[in-house]
Amino acid sequence: MEVRKSITHDLDNTNPQSGINNENKQNIALELLFKNKVLLALLLICCILSVTSGQFLSLNNFTNILLQSAIMGVVAIGMTFVIITSGIDLGVGAVLGLTSVIAAGMVSGGVPIFVVLIATIFIGAVCGLINGFFITRFNMAPFIVTLAMMAAARSVAMVYTDAKTISIYDNAFFKYLRSGEIIGIPIMILIPVTIFLISHYILRYTIFGRHVYAIGNNKKSAELSGINVKRIELSVYIIAGFLSGIAGILMTARLGSGTPLAGSNLELMAIAAVVIGGSSLMGGRGTVYGTMVGVLLINVINTGMNLMNISSHYQGLMMGLVILLAALIDSYGNKK
Repeated sequence: MEVRKSITHDLDNTNPQSGINNENKQNIALELLFKNKVLLALLLICCILSVTSGQFLSLNNFTNILLQSAIMGVVAIGMTFVIITSGIDLGVGAVLGLTSVIAAGMVSGGVPIFVVLIATIFIGAVCGLINGFFITRFNMAPFIVTLAMMAAARSVAMVYTDAKTISIYDNAFFKYLRSGEIIGIPIMILIPVTIFLISHYILRYTIFGRHVYAIGNNKKSAELSGINVKRIELSVYIIAGFLSGIAGILMTARLGSGTPLAGSNLELMAIAAVVIGGSSLMGGRGTVYGTMVGVLLINVINTGMNLMNISSHYQGLMMGLVILLAALIDSYGNKK
């Protein structure tokens, strides 16, 4: 009888309805809530804007939000790779502007489109290679190296165009890229979605992705475990430059021209999106999914403020508060 009572008591303790398991369920629910806090914030803001503005729920408005998020999203994905390794890239916006004017200049000069695309993306990747080379070869601070790249790329773009805009609005390929659709979905949206899926797979399911996280968690330990830290760090900066080149092509198509000031402050918005999406500036944590939600959140807030006729002078303040709140939540999460 005593044995039977003991068994019955043990079974009661493992019952799914027991207090212990209820507590576990609550902890799991809280963990899921914390992990998806940005998505919940996005949905909440969408609900508020749908009530305060009748235009927010229109199909045109959602399409515009996705188009605005496309270019920022491509750049932010590259930034995600860099930040997970505890690095930073302040030059992505200027590299976008440089590749944009180079693409427009080559098109206006009659260069075949295939060559234009390859050359533009290659130049973006080379800019990332230069960043990674100085950071890994000479152990220089990423902040300083990429700040120098930002200044240099913007200057080269200004010299290349003589500070003027190069119009290619009537070019057939860029017109198709700007307004073309595949199965009813704009190409300008399909390209970032494809890049998102590929990047998500790389970070989540490949050895390279695991090494990226390992370096961000502890660079010294990663090196001692046999990971080629310098090669991985060099690779993430090349990825950031590569994606900036693609974003430069998209920007040229969107504007129908190449302008040397394209991408101004985009690096700050990309960093903000990555941080808002849950990545840690200390490295070792972050997802492409979270980054894309952060990009959408930023653009939804900007669109909402425009629909409510809020002065642009206040929009920067609002965005600063959102970034600060995300950093505070991240800090609280780390402590917990």
